[in-house]
Amino acid sequence: MPEPVTATRAPDAPRPPGAPVRYADASAWLVCDLVGEALRDWPGPRDQVGVLGVSEYATGDTLRQVAVDVAKKAISPLRFVAASPGTLVGLSCLKFGLHGPSLLLTMPPADGVPVARVLAGRWLAGAAPAVLLVTHEVDRSGTHRGTCELLEAA
Repeated sequence: MPEPVTATRAPDAPRPPGAPVRYADASAWLVCDLVGEALRDWPGPRDQVGVLGVSEYATGDTLRQVAVDVAKKAISPLRFVAASPGTLVGLSCLKFGLHGPSLLLTMPPADGVPVARVLAGRWLAGAAPAVLLVTHEVDRSGTHRGTCELLEAA
């Protein structure tokens, strides 16, 4: 089984060039980076790969920006979509053509990863050939930190 990949992203980092979505939270772009790296050498078909995310923070930066924009009475409806916590895993599914099961557990990774591993085991028993287990946290400086592990059936 491949080693988990890790990465960081500043909350104000620009979206990647050629990004398919105009508004997305820094956490979602971080997860896209992680998923892309985890899938880089995986030879299997991607269409049924599952994605399980675990993050207590999720799209918190965008949620706060929506609140600021609403107070100014100047907001794009697209910001509301980007603020959805599910965007954390959904953007990767869109970018990489992943159509397997997906779920975000909104809890600290320390509590959520054991639950996610049980769920991934169930998915690997028939619903998905592989599952990407992604964690996301934000440190005191506001830097987003994440890991992604590609899990396959034994």
